[in-house]
Amino acid sequence: MDASRRGAIEAKDSISSTTLEWHYSSSMRSTIFKLAIGVAWASIIFIAYATLTRVGFVYDIYYKLSPYLMRPEMKTYAHFVHITAFAVLGAVFSFIYPRHTIRVCCLVLGGAAVLEILQTLTPDRHGTWLDALEKMAGGASGIFFTKGIMRFMAGKPT
Repeated sequence: MDASRRGAIEAKDSISSTTLEWHYSSSMRSTIFKLAIGVAWASIIFIAYATLTRVGFVYDIYYKLSPYLMRPEMKTYAHFVHITAFAVLGAVFSFIYPRHTIRVCCLVLGGAAVLEILQTLTPDRHGTWLDALEKMAGGASGIFFTKGIMRFMAGKPT
């Protein structure tokens, strides 16, 4: 086999392996993206359920998790949950919809406000401005943290 033909075969093999690697990574990205979409919408459904359900549900979760969290007071636990739940929600939605920051902000921040308003309609719960502001602060921090990480990973200056 002459050198030019061997070079052509090697080039063809490298192109096919590159195409295969790109296809695999594209397939993997698609799976991760679909999983993130499912996690985002499932988390907003879970947060809505936890916000609007009977208060005993929240206490049940607290009593199961408090030994692992060094037994914080219920009020401290509530503040922690408000901020972290909406920070995760904002981060996941910002990750799956990176070009729709305004829509993500409206969904996460508006969702926090609507859930607090709806919580006042339940018989054993009460929505407060402080809880709404905590949820909004958590959501905003999750959104902007994810935007910053995505810009850093893309190599763009902030």
